[in-house]
Amino acid sequence: MRNMSAVLFAAVLMLPAAVKAGVESFNFRMKQEVCDTVRYEIAYDMTFVKGVWTDKVDTLTEPMRLEIGDRAMRFYSYAAFRSDSLNAVNAANGSNESLFGEYVSWQVYRNYPKDGSFTFLDDVAGVNYFAVTEPVKSPEWTPVADSVATILGYQCRLATAWYKGRQWFVWYADDIPMDAGPWKLCGLPGLILRAYDAKRQYVFEVTGLRNVTEPKPMMYQGLDYEPVSNATLVKEYKRYNADPFGYDRLYNPDVVIVTDDGSGNPLPAPKNIPFIPIELQ
Repeated sequence: MRNMSAVLFAAVLMLPAAVKAGVESFNFRMKQEVCDTVRYEIAYDMTFVKGVWTDKVDTLTEPMRLEIGDRAMRFYSYAAFRSDSLNAVNAANGSNESLFGEYVSWQVYRNYPKDGSFTFLDDVAGVNYFAVTEPVKSPEWTPVADSVATILGYQCRLATAWYKGRQWFVWYADDIPMDAGPWKLCGLPGLILRAYDAKRQYVFEVTGLRNVTEPKPMMYQGLDYEPVSNATLVKEYKRYNADPFGYDRLYNPDVVIVTDDGSGNPLPAPKNIPFIPIELQ
């Protein structure tokens, strides 16, 4: 990252107010520690394919955040953060009420806990927590000649590369001299504001940016996560997707799971849920 201290965003992101002063949470049940101070926040919408069926394609759009500090970066679901922060407030107030939703559960850290590495955190069914660490390896980008787009008032250029099994197309802004972007996309002379793979199964679109002037800690939440290889994590995903209820019962044998169609008619337990990860290799 170059000239970080000189970056001032022309487009200001109006972030929602904190849920409660002093509350910084994503999964409030897990041990966490401060890993950096947030200097910049970038908001993205991530639209991704959740499932492909014979008659339809299921897509979801999730608000995401990229935090950039003096050393580290963190990319995570803002929807999950907000839900978990409210749960943390409720727990602190002695309430058993919890908010649940269908949120992106993974998050990515760069340069923490180890410089020059990505650490990918995710949980499977909320019962198994895994951390995959790998060296940061930038994609081998190829600029697309004569490409130009204006995104949030910034002139952007297009580059493309094969990365982790997908062909990616990204628009980056030279006027924002940060080697950063959503997920693990990096290695360009400007901040990545838009990115999508060739099949558009994963699409990232910036929605705002801001300089963080108030004290804001960046939290690392992987202290209690089990270090595993990416192959082990993928195997665990596939175990869960093959039989979600069976996976839950394996770790929570006393829990009874019942599904119906909203009218009291029972539905069969889901099996073989489509598995469409962002990383194909």
